[in-house]
Amino acid sequence: MRKFRLLIVFFAVLGCKINECEDIACFTPPPNFAFELVDKTTGENLFTNETLKSSDIEVVNENNEKITFKFISENNINIIDLPEIGWNLDLHTYTITVEPTVEFHLELEMEEKHENCCTFFKVITFNISNYTYEQSSTTDIYSIKID
Repeated sequence: MRKFRLLIVFFAVLGCKINECEDIACFTPPPNFAFELVDKTTGENLFTNETLKSSDIEVVNENNEKITFKFISENNINIIDLPEIGWNLDLHTYTITVEPTVEFHLELEMEEKHENCCTFFKVITFNISNYTYEQSSTTDIYSIKID
């Protein structure tokens, strides 16, 4: 009888699948990438002062395929928002053009990570060519300084 009980306990333990993450919902989406084009000298937004027009914006990837973007204009803050590019894993190059004078290349490499029952995205490479830039520590918006 004792062996029978041990056998039942043995199979009960074997039948239990332990999943430490089963009751944990932990997912962080990739960061959003938004850009403000400003005059290098004055810091003034080039869409706000009408040097550039939002209708002249085009964004393409390395295969020359158009990339979805949003132009957000609120309270004299005008930004180009690229909400989908963070989901593209590995290294990609995007060209943002505002005709006729502005063109910059964004090199972005993203990696999906899984640690401690959580999934999140990590920026491996981020570089903007042709212009200097800085990221706001409060809004995460990148200000691209145009000559």
